[in-house]
Amino acid sequence: MKLNQSLLLLLAVVIFSGCLKSTHDLYPEDPDLRSIPVYIVSHGWHAGIAIESEYIVNQIPDHPDMPDTNYLKFGWGDARYYSDLEAGFWLMMRAALLPTKSAVHIVGFDSPVEHYFSGSKVVKIKITEEGASELGKFVRESIKVDDNDQPIFYGEGLYRNSLFFESDRTYILPRTSNKWTAKALRKTGYPISPFYAFTSDNVIQQASKEGTVIQE
Repeated sequence: MKLNQSLLLLLAVVIFSGCLKSTHDLYPEDPDLRSIPVYIVSHGWHAGIAIESEYIVNQIPDHPDMPDTNYLKFGWGDARYYSDLEAGFWLMMRAALLPTKSAVHIVGFDSPVEHYFSGSKVVKIKITEEGASELGKFVRESIKVDDNDQPIFYGEGLYRNSLFFESDRTYILPRTSNKWTAKALRKTGYPISPFYAFTSDNVIQQASKEGTVIQE
């Protein structure tokens, strides 16, 4: 029994430490080879990821209401709780305890990230074009589409020029919005472990190790 427990512990250490290493073909050690900025934005409870739209727009599903802006920011979470500005305790508990439908939140804006989200923590990270492409694929795979391969509109977003799309993924703890953001960043090759990313503060902390904190 002790041997089995030791083997399981060793396996867990190997898996989690592996997640903390960068994927060199996507995220090379030489910073000069990484020219595309992405931004981790924390609003307190949720953390999201933003990028200049030109690097990702061809990777995500087209929709008439998709923001046509310089930047796009993406987040994911329980559909009812995330989309309700007045969500209370019971919606929060429902999201925490039950498997629920989820949605992807997309915000479009033109001003610098730290200006548009002036009250949020922001970390800037440089990635490669290949990393940006993988990020786009991850976002695309998170959005539910209809039989015509069109994203399914869920509702108006939380900001001007924003909206929610339905997602195929089921929301249930510990699969949180912050883990989704950590996975999105991990897809770029950045050395982050989604396993630890239960809170937005942890996502910011891990992103800050090789990123630049531009707003606290």
